[in-house]
Amino acid sequence: MNARFCSPGRILPYLFYFSLLYLLLWCWKPVRAQSAVNYKPLQIGDTVPDVVIKKVLHYKTPTARLSDFKGKLLILDFWATWCAPCVYMIPRMDSLQKQFEGRVQFLAVTSENEKAVTNFRTKYLKRHPKRIVHPEVVGDSVLRRLFYHNALPHYVWIDQVGVVSAVTEMAQITAENISAFLDKNSTELKEKKDEKRIAYDGTRPFLVNGNGGDGSGLLYHSLLSRYTPGLKRGFSYRPDEKLGRRITVTNCSRLWLYKIAYAKPGQWFDEANVIIESADSSALTTELHGQNYIDWLKDNNGFCYELIVPAAIQDKTNALMQQDLINLFPQYKASVENRMKRGLALIRLENTPNLLPASQGGKKEMKIDRFGWEIRNATLKSVLERFNKTQSYSLPLMDQTGIKTPVDLSISVDMSDLAATNTELSRYGLKLIEKQFEQPVLVIADNKKPTAH
Repeated sequence: MNARFCSPGRILPYLFYFSLLYLLLWCWKPVRAQSAVNYKPLQIGDTVPDVVIKKVLHYKTPTARLSDFKGKLLILDFWATWCAPCVYMIPRMDSLQKQFEGRVQFLAVTSENEKAVTNFRTKYLKRHPKRIVHPEVVGDSVLRRLFYHNALPHYVWIDQVGVVSAVTEMAQITAENISAFLDKNSTELKEKKDEKRIAYDGTRPFLVNGNGGDGSGLLYHSLLSRYTPGLKRGFSYRPDEKLGRRITVTNCSRLWLYKIAYAKPGQWFDEANVIIESADSSALTTELHGQNYIDWLKDNNGFCYELIVPAAIQDKTNALMQQDLINLFPQYKASVENRMKRGLALIRLENTPNLLPASQGGKKEMKIDRFGWEIRNATLKSVLERFNKTQSYSLPLMDQTGIKTPVDLSISVDMSDLAATNTELSRYGLKLIEKQFEQPVLVIADNKKPTAH
């Protein structure tokens, strides 16, 4: 090698340039699109990061950024196809979108996949062909992290410059509130505050040593507590592998405790089958909804209850819970009575061959909403019980077909239209008729002490 070229005076400039080039290459990295992983859940007053939203339907591109909607009031509508209040809100949002076109943008957001949403929209458009189709996000995993919620529907108001201005329930989605917001940038809207979920193992006893210890020596357990923030509202009634039978109720009203205690397996008392004969029913039930209902529960009207009984007496589980309620709420007495009430009876059409053969078997499936049923290997009795529990229908449905075996059945219809429903059911030789029939009714009355003589 040439000694002159290798001299320090000649090689140092080359080393400098090579070092600079290496440093630039090492420091360069592709810029990643922003995602919710980089951010904490947002609060009112926070500026929304310019995240990339994927899987956007009915929009000019399949992806979008939140900044695309700046200059308008953006209302994120977190919803689901199975959520009855969400579906109820669709026509209202269509109307508001049309009324405030150019100033407001509704953006529906769901974690459900595109197929589920498309199937639902297809059914919906058959019943409501004039609805406005506006952008919606499917398969969401970004926005739900930015805007924490655990109850649907959930609405986030983002103002024209990208600031979270309000988080509300469906009751606040009105033309009056939107007009006030646009004219005055008013944020005096009642905030929807979804409580953060806390860790809870529902397979173990509740509220013992934080969660019930290991429960290894437990033979019998009965517990009542006040409303516990952070726990999901609901109940379960299931066998306990080690013990016998378990009933767990979290953050429910007194009325729900009575409904659970007095219902036989597979039975449920909907609102039409509950009679309250009390001078003051305000401690049992309320007409409040949403955040106001939660506040009512917290005001000494919501409870957590758990009962675990050994296998030897598991057939007495409901009787034991009923006795607990007698002891805990002596001001009331409850009973189940048979009374004649209006309802819809599912019957078989006369002089019609059997059009509903037995099920082909397989896994039991019941997909039920207000637009129809998809039933596999389930009895008609269980289908109607599920419908009465999950759908707010004007009258209770009762099975009077006499068909006891599981069936397969598929109907697509707006269940609020009785005539159309019967047209669909007639394909299976079935019909719903309104009639008076004897139904079990839960009666809760004041427990008046006998007068002393």
